[in-house]
Amino acid sequence: MMPVDPTSDIHHDAAGWAIWLQAGAPFDPERQAALEAWLEVDPRHGEALSACLDLDAALEQMRFGGWAEDLIAEVEAELDHVAPAPRPAGIVAGLGWRPLALAASILLLLAVTPFLVGPLLVGTPTAPVEQVVAEAFSTERGEMQTRVLADGSTVTLNTGSRIEVSFSDRERRIVLPRGEALFEVSHDPSRPFIVAAGGYEVRAVGTAFNVYTRADGRTMVTVVEGIVQARDTVAQANPALLHAGDQVELAPGAPLPTPQRVDADLAVAWRSGRLVFDGRRLADVVDEFRRYGDIAVEFADPDVAEIAVSGVFDPRDSDAFFAALDRMGPVGIDRDVDRIRLYSSNE
Repeated sequence: MMPVDPTSDIHHDAAGWAIWLQAGAPFDPERQAALEAWLEVDPRHGEALSACLDLDAALEQMRFGGWAEDLIAEVEAELDHVAPAPRPAGIVAGLGWRPLALAASILLLLAVTPFLVGPLLVGTPTAPVEQVVAEAFSTERGEMQTRVLADGSTVTLNTGSRIEVSFSDRERRIVLPRGEALFEVSHDPSRPFIVAAGGYEVRAVGTAFNVYTRADGRTMVTVVEGIVQARDTVAQANPALLHAGDQVELAPGAPLPTPQRVDADLAVAWRSGRLVFDGRRLADVVDEFRRYGDIAVEFADPDVAEIAVSGVFDPRDSDAFFAALDRMGPVGIDRDVDRIRLYSSNE
């Protein structure tokens, strides 16, 4: 871990990183690694970067609402009634002093905006949003599909999933009421890309990330590339900043947990028709197979549900999975026409 430089300006650095993230430059692994190292130095770095990204979104809302344009028009109107002052030395000929006055006004706006961002994000009424795209996509059990959205972003839906797409001139919003989807986001700094799932909003910054809404209400977010923010839409607490390789499990009404480091490629292996488990509870593994096929499984012994399972499996071939499970030793299997019973082989 790099030592903290007490002389560095955290907010200045955060603004620089935010500009880079919003610029839409091609993915740069070295730059991404430098950002991750900077984030690890001090937790305040992540908070500052998150604040800068929130500020950018707030300014975009003001811009589309006409608030900033109205302010600049008022400033210009006031300037028209002021006699020109002598031009200060050093001003480029032809530019005059008015641009500098306007720049100062805009800087003043930027200075006070952080005090406005909180109320704005919490729910300050805004002008009506013109909806330009509204559609829904879904998959049946065992089905998978990839869609290219109107902005060029790509979404891949896993089995039994549904998304509701609503794009406007202000934001790109997707609701994931059930299932799992991998989003590869097209860069557009003027319209944040937001996925709402399980009482949380996940805001992307030119990135790829996976969102899985489980049947029990928990939501798993895994970042494959880039940066995302996760925010509790009810508690309105400070958002969590996640970067590539981070995974977080969000529970309704619970505080945002600390992200865990994972192999993101394995987390989205489902896209290539594989389920990869590394020490997962057998009960959770069985739940995953239930998503792909209609299987009835009963745990005769509660301890069997807690057995750790590792391996790579075809989600559509549950028979092969249970055959492998039967060979493991500690698990016994009884089968009949419509039911599978799992029990301890030591019974």
